Amino acid sequence: MNELDDSHNRYALSDPIKLLQPSLLLIEDDPQMGGILMELLEDDYRAHWVTTGKAAIHEFGMNPYDAVIVDRRLPDMDGLDFVRSARREGITVPMLMLTALSSTEEIVSGLDAGANDYLSKPFRFEELNARIRSLLRGYQAQQQSHAIGDWTFKEHRGLIESPSGINIQLSPAEASLLKALCINPDRVFTRKELLMAAFSRDAGEGTIDTYVSYIRQKTVKGLIMTVRGKGYCLGNPMESDPI
Repeated sequence: MNELDDSHNRYALSDPIKLLQPSLLLIEDDPQMGGILMELLEDDYRAHWVTTGKAAIHEFGMNPYDAVIVDRRLPDMDGLDFVRSARREGITVPMLMLTALSSTEEIVSGLDAGANDYLSKPFRFEELNARIRSLLRGYQAQQQSHAIGDWTFKEHRGLIESPSGINIQLSPAEASLLKALCINPDRVFTRKELLMAAFSRDAGEGTIDTYVSYIRQKTVKGLIMTVRGKGYCLGNPMESDPI
């Protein structure tokens, strides 16, 4: 497997099950190590693999990721330089560094550069996966509030806050639908994708239209945008929009 093989590296985002899995960027130049890791990660993550720091920087500009695994020694840059650059750009996603350099000084250098964790080679995949889960838990806890224009969706409380500071309680179904849309705020989701992500498989696609209407009635119409012939995406409602 290599990074050009999209059939293995880039999951079709129309897969409703994959939509709910964390997105993971693997930066590893060793073809054998990268291939093995991709095979192991693909069951639990939407994983994409690149082999250079330059390709990783391009990926950050094109796609959102929930976590990054970065090798210390890349062909075009030191993994530390990649992490430092990402942090300077304001990228806050958790980053785990893989390296054969396991001295205390090297570990301290990696953490000081902005990496959230450091794992020395060789390692067991079970440990790597446990560390990824731990990083994601911490990051997701910080990300439980989503800005939608001037509105704030407080996912952990099932509330949406208006620009004037009024908290509006959402039903569990309304909150699930909004959470699904927040997975990728720039993406247009079909009704089927939203149905699979937020409701029972037995529900009809008209359920989505019903709950979109409920959310709009509680907030503003522009909170969720209709894309004719395709589905729905998050809007960008401003404070000046009428409630």
